[in-house]
Amino acid sequence: MAETILPGGYVIRNRDSSAVLYAEHAAVSTCEHDEERHRAAQIWWIEAEPGSEALNDRKDGAKKVDCVYRISNITKDMSLDEQHNKRGPGAPVIIYKTHGGPWQLWHRSEYYYIICAYSGYSLDAGNDQCCTREPDTKSKKQSWEPLKPVVSVPAGWLRLQNIASGHLLSQTYPSLPPLAIPATSSRSTYREHWATEWVFERQGTKIYAIKNRLTGTYLRCEWSKLICRGEAAGSVNAWKDYCYGVKPEQWNLELDAEPNWKIVHNSGLLLEEAVVPLLDGYEIVCTTKLHDKRKSWAFIPSNSAVERLAGLSSPPPVYNPAANYQTNQIETCCE
Repeated sequence: MAETILPGGYVIRNRDSSAVLYAEHAAVSTCEHDEERHRAAQIWWIEAEPGSEALNDRKDGAKKVDCVYRISNITKDMSLDEQHNKRGPGAPVIIYKTHGGPWQLWHRSEYYYIICAYSGYSLDAGNDQCCTREPDTKSKKQSWEPLKPVVSVPAGWLRLQNIASGHLLSQTYPSLPPLAIPATSSRSTYREHWATEWVFERQGTKIYAIKNRLTGTYLRCEWSKLICRGEAAGSVNAWKDYCYGVKPEQWNLELDAEPNWKIVHNSGLLLEEAVVPLLDGYEIVCTTKLHDKRKSWAFIPSNSAVERLAGLSSPPPVYNPAANYQTNQIETCCE
C-alpha cells in the first residue's frame, strides 16, 4: 500500500524525465522543474478528501482504494481533472473548477502511480499534454514523485501568526475585515479552519497577492486618518479580486534579523496587529516601518511539524450522519 501524503504544497515530478506537472490555462503538461519562477503553475496542493467510502461502494468491480486525494492548483481554484466527456484511455488531463466529481479524485498506488479514482486509469505524461492510460508498470511516463517546493517564500496554504501575540490572521466572511484571533479560537475541524489559512500568489519578482482560503478574498490596505499608537495607519480589509474591477493589491515580503517576516504593502506600510481588542479579535492595520514585534509574522505551513507542536493542526475529519439515516459513522479515509 502506498504511504499517505500529508496535506501540503508539492511539486509533482516525473521520475523518468525529471520534468514536473505544469498547469498552463486549462491544459496540464510537463516542463522543466523551476518552481521559483513558475510558482503558480508548478506547485500543487495535495490533500486527502473524504470520499473513498462512496467509491468503494460502486458495483462495477472497481478496485477498492484506501485514500483519495484532491490535487489542486491554488492560484486558479481548480482541480486536476480527467476530462469527463472524453473519458477512456488517452483522455486529456486538465484543470477544471472544483465541483466534487469523482473524476477529480485521485489515489496513489505502488510504483508512485497516480490513479483516477473514478476510471482507474493512470496519470501519464503523454507527449504534448498529460492524459490517462491503462496502468502500466513498465511505462516510465506514469511514475510520479511528490516533492516539497524549494522556494524563498513558503508555498501552499499557511497560517500567519503574529510574533508579539501569537494570534492568527483570520477572515470568516467577505463582508467583514480580517482580524487577529487567538490560536485556540481557530476551528480545528475539517474545512472550518480555512478562515486562518492564506496563500501568497506571486505577481512579479518579490511581489505577492495574499488570498484567504475560506473567503477567496485578497488582503487590501486603504489609507485613512487612523492613528495607531501615535503612528499614521491604514485600515485593512479583503475583497474578491473581481469586485468592482478591483485587482489584488500587491505586497512585498522582508525578513528581519531574528528572522521573522514583514508583510509590506506597496505603499510602504507594514501589516500590524493593533493593541485594542474588538468583539471577535484584534484589528489589523497597516502602519509605518517603526520597529515593533506586532509588525512581525511567522508563516506556518498547514499540517507542518511546527503547526502540530503548536496545537494548530486539524484532526482528520469525522462525519456523523443524521439520526434518521441508517448508515454507519463515516470517518476519514486516511486514519
